Amino acid sequence: MLLSNEVVRWEWQPFNNNIVHNGQTLRIEASKVIKYQNTNQSYQLDLKLWKPFPFNSNIGWNWHKSWNIPELECQLKIDNDLDHHVLNTLTIVANVYIVKHNYDKMEMESIGCKGCSEGVFRNGISILRQLKFNTTSYKNEYQKFQIVVVVSQINSSQQSIIDAKCSPYIFVDSRKHARQQALNNNIQLIIDPFLPENLEKQFVKKERKNQPKCLLKVDNTIQGLMNYFTAPNIRHKIRHPLFLAIKFEKCVKLYLKKELFVKNCKDAILRVQSILMKSSQERRDSHKEMALLFQVDQTNEQEFKKVYEISQIFENDIFMLFLKEDQIPQGYIPIEDISRIKYHYKQVYPNLINQKSLIIYQSENQEEQSIVKQTKLNEQNNENQIDTHLSIKQCNQYIAQQDECNSQVLNYNNQLSYYYNFFQQQQQLKQQEQLQQFQQEQLFQFQQQQLYNNMQQQIYQQQQYYMMQQQNYQYNRFY
Repeated sequence: MLLSNEVVRWEWQPFNNNIVHNGQTLRIEASKVIKYQNTNQSYQLDLKLWKPFPFNSNIGWNWHKSWNIPELECQLKIDNDLDHHVLNTLTIVANVYIVKHNYDKMEMESIGCKGCSEGVFRNGISILRQLKFNTTSYKNEYQKFQIVVVVSQINSSQQSIIDAKCSPYIFVDSRKHARQQALNNNIQLIIDPFLPENLEKQFVKKERKNQPKCLLKVDNTIQGLMNYFTAPNIRHKIRHPLFLAIKFEKCVKLYLKKELFVKNCKDAILRVQSILMKSSQERRDSHKEMALLFQVDQTNEQEFKKVYEISQIFENDIFMLFLKEDQIPQGYIPIEDISRIKYHYKQVYPNLINQKSLIIYQSENQEEQSIVKQTKLNEQNNENQIDTHLSIKQCNQYIAQQDECNSQVLNYNNQLSYYYNFFQQQQQLKQQEQLQQFQQEQLFQFQQQQLYNNMQQQIYQQQQYYMMQQQNYQYNRFY
């Protein structure tokens, strides 16, 4: 990660790769000497831009497609000053190639450039000017380009390469805000939740039409990772960090800051998505809360280089990228138990969609509020201008619409409250009626019981009276 006080220097590096140009493969093998009368002259090659490329901490070196590439001065110097006149007797040319990485082959593909890309050395100097980029980065899957300068010597219609150098990676815009659009598209591919069935889907890499038919597996290995991101038949490649950590768990690890780490798998998934959405809104380099590690064999230079180029696809403001485990800062903990994470992702997926929708809704509301606020400020500062009156009118209409909408909402809430209170009162009245009816029934039953008891008592008294009469009758008869 670039520090705030770190100065980035533009440096030309030696180039020793093949270039595919107009369907032909140019093998770049520099001899590092100038041939003159069956002798080899040592030399120095200096490349100088008359105007520097701008540098941005987020995307690095960048340029605009419609701008002329800064004039490039190529200077050759013979080590022996006495033999410097040799350069005037030889035919030496400088060719410029704009290249990008061809992931299918470990080669560089020329994308062409506008203008004359060849210059002849005069007095040891060749100046290349009026060149433009032929395409843009966001039309090439957000790849960055390199400028390659190849210096060649022509003898008897034979051309031999003396030296070749390449520039740092350059991100090329197309129009105003194109860079931000490309970055937003790239970030959108990273933060969007992916369908759970992609975790079980068997991907394969198919070779191009002009190559023999061959299917390469996308398995849980570093080669499978390279096959996935270099497959021309997989058009919509998933770049979500959870997908990489699950699908390629043997070679990709996801780290969280210690204070944000959770052991519960469902909470971990929700936490990662929350960090992605939050970071995409804030865009603060100093608050990167996640790190992604690509575990690659350090001894395999070809494999390391290819994985490094693939990792540049994920360059963003959301998380840090590393190819060595010992480079990860302290305080970051890896997410383990990937099998359980994979199992719970299917269950949590609806929550991830809802979480994304909620954040987008909040963001749109904030943008809308900021627009209204800015409109009011413009009214105060430009109240004497026609545009200001139009803005005031539009703002008033907007406010009136908002007030009308708020009043409608308020009326709706009042009606809803009225019907709710009315319903509650009806329920209470009904309950009171039921209670009164129940009390009346209880009172009636009590009265019936009392009447029944009185009748029983009267009957008992009559029985007693009748028995006494019987006893008197018997007594009188006996005496």
